[in-house]
Amino acid sequence: MSILARIRFPVLSFAALSVIAAVMRPTPLSAAKDPPLRVMTPDEALAAFQIEPGLRIELVAAEPMVDDPVAFAWDEKRRLYVVENRGYPDPLQTNSKPNEPWTTKGRIALLEDTNGDGRYDKRTTFAEGLGYPNGIMVWRGGVFVTSAPDLLYLKDNDGDGVADERRVVLTGFETSKTAQIRMCYPTLGLDGWIYVAGGRNGGKVHSPEHPSRPVVEFPPGDSRFHPDTLLFELVGGNSQFGLTIDDFGRRYGLVNREPVMHTVLEPHHLKRNPYLAFNASIHAVSKVQAEAKVFPISQAKTASYWGQMFRPDPKRVGHEGTFTSACGHHIFGGTALTPEHVGNFFICEPAQNLIQRQVMRPDGASFISEVPYTGREFLASPDIGFRPVYLRNGPDGALYIADMYRQEIDHPQYVPEQARLLLDFTGPHGTGRIWRVVKDVKTSPRTMPGTTVAELCRDLASPDSWWRNTARRLLLERADPACVPLLEKGVSDAPLAATRSLALWTLQVLQRLSPAMITAALRDRDPGVREQGLWLAEKRAAQSGEIVASLLPMAQDADARVRFVAALVLGGLEDSRVVAALASIAVRDGGDRWTRAAVLSGIGRRMDEFFSALNRSRAANPAGFAAVMEDLSRIFGAGASPESCRRFLSGMLAEDRELAWCLPAVLSLAEGVRGRTDLGAKKGDSPLAALLTGSGAAAGALSLDDLFGRAATVARNEEAATRERVSAVSLLGASDFARAGALLGDLLDARQPPALQLQAVRALERLGDPRGGELLVEPKHWTRYTPQIRAAVVSTMTSKPALAGVMFAAIERGTVKASEIPSNRRTQLLKHSDAKVRAGAEAAFKKLEGGDRMQVYQAHRDILKQPVNVAKGADPFMRVCSACHTYNGVGGKVGPDLAGVRNQSDEALLLHVLVPNHEISPGYEAVSVTTRDGRTLSGWLASESENSLTLRTAFDTEEIVARSNISSFVASGVSLMPDGLEQTMTKEELANIIAYLRQEPGAAGPAAGPRR
Repeated sequence: MSILARIRFPVLSFAALSVIAAVMRPTPLSAAKDPPLRVMTPDEALAAFQIEPGLRIELVAAEPMVDDPVAFAWDEKRRLYVVENRGYPDPLQTNSKPNEPWTTKGRIALLEDTNGDGRYDKRTTFAEGLGYPNGIMVWRGGVFVTSAPDLLYLKDNDGDGVADERRVVLTGFETSKTAQIRMCYPTLGLDGWIYVAGGRNGGKVHSPEHPSRPVVEFPPGDSRFHPDTLLFELVGGNSQFGLTIDDFGRRYGLVNREPVMHTVLEPHHLKRNPYLAFNASIHAVSKVQAEAKVFPISQAKTASYWGQMFRPDPKRVGHEGTFTSACGHHIFGGTALTPEHVGNFFICEPAQNLIQRQVMRPDGASFISEVPYTGREFLASPDIGFRPVYLRNGPDGALYIADMYRQEIDHPQYVPEQARLLLDFTGPHGTGRIWRVVKDVKTSPRTMPGTTVAELCRDLASPDSWWRNTARRLLLERADPACVPLLEKGVSDAPLAATRSLALWTLQVLQRLSPAMITAALRDRDPGVREQGLWLAEKRAAQSGEIVASLLPMAQDADARVRFVAALVLGGLEDSRVVAALASIAVRDGGDRWTRAAVLSGIGRRMDEFFSALNRSRAANPAGFAAVMEDLSRIFGAGASPESCRRFLSGMLAEDRELAWCLPAVLSLAEGVRGRTDLGAKKGDSPLAALLTGSGAAAGALSLDDLFGRAATVARNEEAATRERVSAVSLLGASDFARAGALLGDLLDARQPPALQLQAVRALERLGDPRGGELLVEPKHWTRYTPQIRAAVVSTMTSKPALAGVMFAAIERGTVKASEIPSNRRTQLLKHSDAKVRAGAEAAFKKLEGGDRMQVYQAHRDILKQPVNVAKGADPFMRVCSACHTYNGVGGKVGPDLAGVRNQSDEALLLHVLVPNHEISPGYEAVSVTTRDGRTLSGWLASESENSLTLRTAFDTEEIVARSNISSFVASGVSLMPDGLEQTMTKEELANIIAYLRQEPGAAGPAAGPRR
């Protein structure tokens, strides 16, 4: 289960690092081993709950009826299958047999309410001997169960309530990581496929029942399989323990500090335009990380407790008060709460014993969610044993909760070593509850779902989503043609939009959906149904002119999300009429990055036509036009023919050349053409100037000269806004050194705004001229760089062999100290493919390789014994650290937020400041990418797709690199954080920084005095 899988306690580095105990002398603990949890009786637990006014919570089942429940599902007989993950957590040792679980305690229980009183009173062990089962879905009289590495199908064929059929239908899901972050949550989609959350894992998946099919190997991410054919595919998203699909097929995942994440784009849409430098697919609907507030009423010990294992201090807090274990989220769709609750998200936070409610509303192509009240939660308990981990709508319209009931919900992997023996990760044994939430009024019992086709189609119109989805499942399983006219009537007449949506997709899966039904959906009064009409038309439009004619007007739909889906669908059509429609969407919704990406994903082979149509629509929304032009220019530069690029650039320069949009667009074009060898550019030439050669290009060249001149004027103007100057400097990086070198050198002055200095460094890197390298290492500049600027300069100097040579010469002269070059950069140069660069690196760094950083750490440990002044730590933090790290809401985004760093010991912080490579969390290792035009970029991999990858760099920027422009890719295994920070501050300042980071958020006053 995904409780604290991604939590690492960030320190003063580019990695979110966990506490390192092996090199520490631990501070004595303030408390002995925790006493066993006093298990509240169900009646005591009920009395302790605090719930939203007007609602009540009821017990459905408790031990011994259930034990460690983590998921459940009802069949059409209203019997409840419960997944019992009794072996959790798995041990920390390495299993000698990696594909076999450490335990076989996992079970599936089958519960029945034999007297109809709403409480389950009969239990049958449906299946046992499982490893770490964590998800379940009913299908064709049996159940699919996720239990990595396997996806199982279990079925009772003789009616005794015990599974006598047990098949491994898919296998190869990754199990090397802890049991709480494995594939889970099998969920039936509208399209008849079952979607699976990856649990933050990948795999090498195949079906033993289809040995001829190839193995599907994939990194961490979500997937889907067909329940009958067992075909397996990858999809967008990367969710932990949670996956929810709404009435209109939109998928939402989560990670433990990010409660609601919408998968907006699928990989196959981004893949269709290889020149589109966009690889995001997930949108944060909810607030995340430190802004994702919760309001617990328990005294549960979360991340701050583990920090206190090293230094007790009851005033210190960590992730308490924010989501740290978000899991089991669900969109409510029942009648047993109020209409205001329908469509709301409910999210479990087991580490703090509560469930939060969030209300969603549209936000462009996606959504945004907000808590409807503050200072309290939908449901909370002071009982630390209450561990809600799973939510679902029930047959009675209520919201049901799986309560694992544990003393500790954390996995020992994420607890400091010294604390593990103090905690009971498995107790109390044999406990677990299932609850339901209903309105605080008497409700009538519900009948059984229908059995005939007519009854199932009736149930499809139920106001309760459980009934609708159960009816839809049974209709798919039976595939009875008699349902077709009833479903078609539902598409036209059903009052609920959710029913119309289900009816459409049921017809589609049964292969009985007519073009008339699609056309009707496109005209539906509800935007959600119109959206389904678009998706259903996607594969039919190429064969139906009637459907294409119906699709074109959707570009003018009143709903922003419908227009977004229209862009995706229209972009897949070859019909020439779609270009104008795409351009109109682009201009109208150009401010929404998802819609921009949707439009541009579909213009790969028709860039010229799209540009013409975009220009014609420009007046409708100049701001949207400008945003689209910036992205479109990069696509042109990367993929259009040289002649098309020339026309495109000449067309832009022939316009009024309004700097607000023209500068970013021209710069993006220059970025796009970098690395291309078919433009005839000579070494050192401006890539833009190379485009404006040949007959008829003189006017364009003059216009480009004029644009560069205007950019230089803006860059020099200290009265202009910094963002305008930054944009102008960026463009100068696409000119040449003779034109821009001296100006860029002037902008390196420490008196210039940091953003402008950084952009000047980037511009000199783009120019790639050794004379620019000489400017960067001039003593008057080098000695005055802040750590962030210096890191950017070093990144530039190591990006190309010619610049590296300049840096080696500066080291030899003594202008630059060899120790000022971080170890990851030294390693990059020592392993460079260019023999001359390798030789220069060996000469420059031969005295530094050999564990010198640990010696520095040992030499600085004495500062931890001296008095500190917390208030005096703020200034050196802002000077040295804030360019890359955020603390108390202030700082950069290169490295992680340091909000949780106070939970580490002083020695742990000192170690990671001085020895950044001592331990690095996954995701923050430095990677090095060499491009075809000779650049070497370093950063951490922020995101990737089949077409491109995005690096987060020391410039605090994102560099998007097309895979077609990558010459080599190397994961260095070291941190982006530079060595040598101790050389930028005194020992006293370093001690004060550590004290400053250890204080409680919002603490005021100097707090001077000795360390405790």
